[in-house]
Amino acid sequence: MPDTITTLFVGAVGGAVAAAIQYGFRRLAEAEQVRREIVERQLLQLQDAVESLYYRANNLRDWAGKAVMSEVYYRQTSAYAIGRVLAHASLLVSTGVYAKLRRDALLKHEIKARLHALDRAMDDQSFLHYHRVQLGEMALDGERVLGYTAFLARWPEARFADATESVSRFLQAVAPERLDAMRREAERLIALLSRQTSVPSALALAGEGTQQ
Repeated sequence: MPDTITTLFVGAVGGAVAAAIQYGFRRLAEAEQVRREIVERQLLQLQDAVESLYYRANNLRDWAGKAVMSEVYYRQTSAYAIGRVLAHASLLVSTGVYAKLRRDALLKHEIKARLHALDRAMDDQSFLHYHRVQLGEMALDGERVLGYTAFLARWPEARFADATESVSRFLQAVAPERLDAMRREAERLIALLSRQTSVPSALALAGEGTQQ
């Protein structure tokens, strides 16, 4: 009888350990799946948006910039480049991405800090925080970031007048040092995102002065 009890006890302990190990692996697999989804659905798109903003700032700062653009094209395309980044930043909060990154506290902190620094670089005391919030909302349809054509369709709408007027003023008077700050913060964020997505950044081509 003692041998039987011992066998049953060992078997029960072994089963519990096996179940705990299986549970641990399952949780790790679930966490990795969530992380992959965040990379594919959020971080890749954010990286692309920030790269577009970088190229625009780089073009305005070091290349032909406004000289080859009409005023309307310059304002609307630049506003879209900014708005798309702000829209993706908003989605990280509204879709719970930061909460899902609870196992990656450092990454969560770094992304949020870099986005905050980029947002702060655009604050000229006229293009204010809630102007930028509204511009981000203008580039959103639910949980989807609008394409450029859909974004343009909203440009004349009265409900977005504060955003379009404030970003237009910002773009008309943006100082070189502010463009430098935007470009610098965008570059830092792109480097961070590229490490997470494993998609190389195209910043090496920035010196060619891509017209965007």
